[in-house]
Amino acid sequence: MTHRFARSNALRLAALATGLVATGASAHHGWSWYTTDNFTLTGVVVETHLGNPHDRLTVDADGQLWNVVMSPPSRSRRAGFDESVVEVGDSVTMTGKRHADANVYEMKTARIQVEGQTYDLYPTRL
Repeated sequence: MTHRFARSNALRLAALATGLVATGASAHHGWSWYTTDNFTLTGVVVETHLGNPHDRLTVDADGQLWNVVMSPPSRSRRAGFDESVVEVGDSVTMTGKRHADANVYEMKTARIQVEGQTYDLYPTRL
């Protein structure tokens, strides 16, 4: 009887852990907290973070600092976007979706233009 009880608890724990991982993944990888309309932002890069879980830039647009969330590094690299493309001081134009809360200066980028070169990170989102 104790073996059956232990196995039952182990199965419940495994199901709970799987559910938590799935919930976290779906929350992290969604676009649900962004608007549905395309949004374009132009500014100057003040900080770069190219790495997991998503490449990101901090961009100064008319004195306001924006958190620009890009794609995971593997997707960015497939689009041709890597460390050699952008650096602090570069002017960039991004198209994507703005955060649904207008008080949050953040966008999820589908396309970025740097020095006249275009990188489509999520072409189906444009």
